[in-house]
Amino acid sequence: MSRRNPSTSDTNQKVASSTVVKALHVLEQLATLCDTNPQGASVSEIAKLSGESPSSVCKHLAAFQQSGLVEQDEYSERYRIGIYSLRLASLALKTMNIREIASSYLRKLADLAGETVHLVIRDGLRVVYIDKVETSKTIRMHSQIGLRNPMYCTGVGKAILAFSPTSLTDAVIAEGLIPFTPYTLATQGTLMADLELIKARGFSIDNCEHEPEVRCVAAPIFNHLKEPVASISISAPKWRMTDERIEASGGWIRDTALDISNRLGYIQ
Repeated sequence: MSRRNPSTSDTNQKVASSTVVKALHVLEQLATLCDTNPQGASVSEIAKLSGESPSSVCKHLAAFQQSGLVEQDEYSERYRIGIYSLRLASLALKTMNIREIASSYLRKLADLAGETVHLVIRDGLRVVYIDKVETSKTIRMHSQIGLRNPMYCTGVGKAILAFSPTSLTDAVIAEGLIPFTPYTLATQGTLMADLELIKARGFSIDNCEHEPEVRCVAAPIFNHLKEPVASISISAPKWRMTDERIEASGGWIRDTALDISNRLGYIQ
């Protein structure tokens, strides 16, 4: 009876894995080139960017052509991403669940900040809270899953609003900027100025604008179309969320939101 040679099997597996990785790297570089030039890319351009030899690039492209992931123009002989890639992308998007994707990031952020963390999505001119991780501290802000709040006076809402089309901002303003606290940005001028600041620094600040004793920072989450589809926040009582704490939390929230965005296919 012949015995399996583990060393040979392991070697073959490493070679196969290496080939697959190289092939996918070639496909990724082709996608990068097509992003800047819709006409596609030549073998030499792909080889230069990927660091692979032209012969290896041709071999990988031929395999991708058979599956429809890559197509070649018969006149220019340049390569483009194939139509089958759209099906794969569509399937990937259908199976994405932003709450599941964000879950581990929310827990890590809550541990880092030591405060309550929220995840919201937009629903018309409101935001809806779809997940949260509570702080273990005795004094915390009250919130519940399914709660709907205005966009203009919440950190999570302003984070989405700042990166949305102006038509959404116009609709929010037209509905009326009702002051919830003395700190609510209840005029068009003050709100628009704040949205510009949010775009510049990458995160929003709710300075007791919705609840008089609560401050929070929030950042938008973008999808593969670069649309702000959700946002996350760190919230705390105002005496605990000092200006220094807000500055630190702003960096944490911005980086975490970007990590989640990348999982949704967002590319800066």
